[in-house]
Amino acid sequence: MIRKIGLLIGVAACGAMVTSCGGDDTPTPTPTDSGTATPTPTPSSGVINFDFAADFVATSANTSAIVAYFTPDGGVEFFNDATRINGNSGIDYDADPNSVTIGYPEQSTTTTFDAADLVSSSATQRVYQDGDLGLTLDLPFTHILRATLETDNQDFTRDTVDGTLRSQRVTAFFQVSADDTDITSNLTYTGDPLVVGGEEGVTAPDVLSAPQVTFTITPGTDDTITGTITIFETVNNVQVQVAELDFSATVLASNTFSGTIEDTNFDLTGEFAGALSGPNRDELFITFVAFNADDNRTFLGNIIAD
Repeated sequence: MIRKIGLLIGVAACGAMVTSCGGDDTPTPTPTDSGTATPTPTPSSGVINFDFAADFVATSANTSAIVAYFTPDGGVEFFNDATRINGNSGIDYDADPNSVTIGYPEQSTTTTFDAADLVSSSATQRVYQDGDLGLTLDLPFTHILRATLETDNQDFTRDTVDGTLRSQRVTAFFQVSADDTDITSNLTYTGDPLVVGGEEGVTAPDVLSAPQVTFTITPGTDDTITGTITIFETVNNVQVQVAELDFSATVLASNTFSGTIEDTNFDLTGEFAGALSGPNRDELFITFVAFNADDNRTFLGNIIAD
């Protein structure tokens, strides 16, 4: 179980995640809390091929996380805290006229951006900005969409110190693969991890990075997925390793998996969950968190790979 974090939402365990579905007849997304720390995956049908030139609607369960940065009055910004969030997210994207409505598990209302808020666009990314609210939609490949909602300039008091909070809610939308054929040869997935966090009250934003990584599914009596995410922190223009997270889990018949993280070199423990997406298990999504409660270090992230 992930330690209690005082930002917005308390405890959220990684658990077995992942559901996602879509279709033009899906209603406007309304986020809801799952109400349980380890929700059971729910099978769904059909496949979403995301395309920013076309309308799409999708929902996703237990793929969200939140990270916050605090700026004390007169001071500089630093990492405040982060955690995963169980519950449902939803997105409703209209291509023309362009608009996007998005909701996250712990929010009681959805947020909408329209064409006037679009500040950058390409075949693989859309960036919207409306005052202190910003939304980035990333589509690294075909079947998995990552959405990041940033809220800036929130009044906040940390340990009696007044300042402002900048929060980022990240979620992924995708269809869990319905491919139930036997895996008979190694499957490999390569992608760039997204990592945030560090030491609460100390680490500056945007100093963590992780090099590209390949995850491998090895067939056998149990199909096993393995991979290692190595995290670095840039200190005085030098990259210093701060974590080495080894992943190993059995891929279930539902094309989902979950497990625990034990990083003895850097004294971190954590959990992860993931799923395969696309009609032929084409892509991979993993969400993870590792932490040390004694010295207030948290490393949180996800990866989309194909």
